[in-house]
Amino acid sequence: MSKKVIKGEDGKEYVVKEHKKWYKHWSLWIVFIVLVLIFVGGYMTYSNYQYQQDYKATRKYEASDHEDDSNSSESSSDTNNSDSSTGSDKKVELSDGTEVHITNSQSFSTNYGDNTYRGSDLEFTSVTVGTTHPFVYNDIDNGNTKEHGYIAISEKYTAGSEDMTLFDDQAVLNTSDGQQINVDSDDGQSIDDINSGATKKATLLFMVPNLKKTDQFSSIRLKMDAEPQNDDSSSLHTYDVTIPLNANK
Repeated sequence: MSKKVIKGEDGKEYVVKEHKKWYKHWSLWIVFIVLVLIFVGGYMTYSNYQYQQDYKATRKYEASDHEDDSNSSESSSDTNNSDSSTGSDKKVELSDGTEVHITNSQSFSTNYGDNTYRGSDLEFTSVTVGTTHPFVYNDIDNGNTKEHGYIAISEKYTAGSEDMTLFDDQAVLNTSDGQQINVDSDDGQSIDDINSGATKKATLLFMVPNLKKTDQFSSIRLKMDAEPQNDDSSSLHTYDVTIPLNANK
């Protein structure tokens, strides 16, 4: 703070203290510069932290994708070779856009075969039971129902000397604990029409309302019809199959 001497009207000299303008105080500029440096340093630290978090999230997502691929490969191998129970933790999307999160699945080997009808051979090669997070499914008879899992049945059909129609898109499943379930013809596969001598494979899919664990059922019962395509006088033949699911017990 500087001092200035002025002479008054009375002829006397007076000392007046002058105040500097705020921007002339070097200490204020130092404080300002320090605050700017703190802000810039804080922003750079936050930006680096955010980058690290994004990078970790990306790596975790990529690792999850590889894990799902590995689980899928293992599940396929287990289905073909042996019974298994694995934590799937996988997400699939149904034909209507519904997302289904699979939490666990178990495959059961079967060796059922029936070649008693007109030389055609119906085989079931495996049954997979899977638990899921609850999801809503539009059942053909019951409308929107809450499901907790699924049953997938692998089948193979060889037609005899006649062209055949297998009505597996209308199959009905019963579980050993009393549930009756219609096939999901939109999301599963079906054989339908098949020419004589040909072999076709498909996977029937059933959404299960009450399912808490993959080994919940001791058996399943499956019913579906078949008939020759060119024999108007024939009546429908009903396949009525009971498949035990106790290989792991």
